[in-house]
Amino acid sequence: MFEKSKDSWHTPGHSSGYSVRNSNFAKDFYKFFGDNLFSCDVSVSVPELDSLMHPTGVIQEAQELAARAFNSRYTFFATNGTSTSNKILLQTLLKPGDAILLDRNCHKSVHYGVIISGAEPLYLMPSVNNKYGIFGPIPKKRIIEQMDQALAQGKKLKVVILTNCTYDGLIYDIEDIVKEVHKRGIKIIVDEAWFGYANFHHEFYPSAMAAGADYSTQSTHKTMSSFSQASMIHVKDPEFEEFQDFFDENFCMHTSTSPQYPMIASLDVARKQMAMEGYSLLQKALEMSASLRQSINSLNKFRVLELEDLISDEIKDDNVRLDKLKITIDVSKSGYSSKEIEHLLLTKHNIQIEKSTFNTISILITIGSTYSKLNRLYLALENIEKMSGTKQSSVTAEMRDFDLSLSPIKFRPRFAFYCDGEAVNLKDAIGRIATRMVTPYPPGIPVLVPGQIISKEIVSALQTYNEFGVEIHGLHENQIKVMTDKEEKELATKGFSIGIE
Repeated sequence: MFEKSKDSWHTPGHSSGYSVRNSNFAKDFYKFFGDNLFSCDVSVSVPELDSLMHPTGVIQEAQELAARAFNSRYTFFATNGTSTSNKILLQTLLKPGDAILLDRNCHKSVHYGVIISGAEPLYLMPSVNNKYGIFGPIPKKRIIEQMDQALAQGKKLKVVILTNCTYDGLIYDIEDIVKEVHKRGIKIIVDEAWFGYANFHHEFYPSAMAAGADYSTQSTHKTMSSFSQASMIHVKDPEFEEFQDFFDENFCMHTSTSPQYPMIASLDVARKQMAMEGYSLLQKALEMSASLRQSINSLNKFRVLELEDLISDEIKDDNVRLDKLKITIDVSKSGYSSKEIEHLLLTKHNIQIEKSTFNTISILITIGSTYSKLNRLYLALENIEKMSGTKQSSVTAEMRDFDLSLSPIKFRPRFAFYCDGEAVNLKDAIGRIATRMVTPYPPGIPVLVPGQIISKEIVSALQTYNEFGVEIHGLHENQIKVMTDKEEKELATKGFSIGIE
């Protein structure tokens, strides 16, 4: 059968690649990506491809299939990452004056969602492992106590949002927490950016949707086979239809009118793959993880951290589990800093890891991992161990006991965010109020949010991050934006202070 090609008289401007195919200045770009990419980068002007903002055809069908696969009532595709998915939900569920109980360990997109909504944030402080520089889950007792306290104080607590699993793979007893939240008539969102596959293998079960959460957001691109930025919003809220029109409006507000169709298609492909072979892919990944853990532990100077190493005493009775596909390696005995090991792995062995702390490196086993890649990583670490010889650890005791404590919030983030403020040197910022978010990246968890008091400990932490070459968003030439004395007085006079949280 011969399929007749179509002449396009619509966007995009490259017109299936014709604009660059024979260009003296851009044909190398076309050659690199090839005909298929340009041909499938098409426009919303093609009705057969449906509209992401008002799906009635193939996109609607794909979303319905995803809802079935991920155990939700509705699923929506998002094309600007879970950063956008989180903001859409918070802008839908919260209004100025409402309160939200949120994981202080959450991604910066959640904090931006709070700023946009105008809600009052009530922060849940996570458990902290100072030895390895890791934030853990929030103690279950603390979640319950702070919900009850907020309600007793008459706050309009509408939403609780948690991150499950954490960046380091620590998994909440989410089903029990969902029951406690719902008992109090509150909705719960679970940010599953790093845990999108939870519904497809008993090792990870239950997912947020299976546990009865109202909403979950997933970075399909992080843990499954979709393209970068591809995300899903899953809905189980029995009251969703009452305000779906408002959700739709917020979805449109945060969604491009010219989405990339290959990304949308990749979400459908990721769903199909997980529905058809997710269990076997995850089983293989778990087996690879067990093999790699054993290999690394056979070395003398590297050790894989297990659950008991990662959790603190305050959550040891909370039924926290570990996602074994996330591997954290203690490098403190290697003779090198974690940054030096990261550099050696990249420059000498062409291996890029996920992240590092002061004395650990972290890697992800994915459904795309292979035994060949595992072997290369093991041999690289073995080589680094041999290179180190009798070198002593470069990680100091001070770094091992690094203080991750976070300072109080004085003003509602939305009001602090809109202050003009003034730039001051980081060392002179102690005691001032931040007007901007300050976020080491990865993983994108802010150490400062607008309205937060800048403590001596946080300044010291940021200086240490700088020394270790960590990318920090919100610092510019070692200066930080803070509220002026006049702005502090004006906000306090207007009653915008939320006290010390």
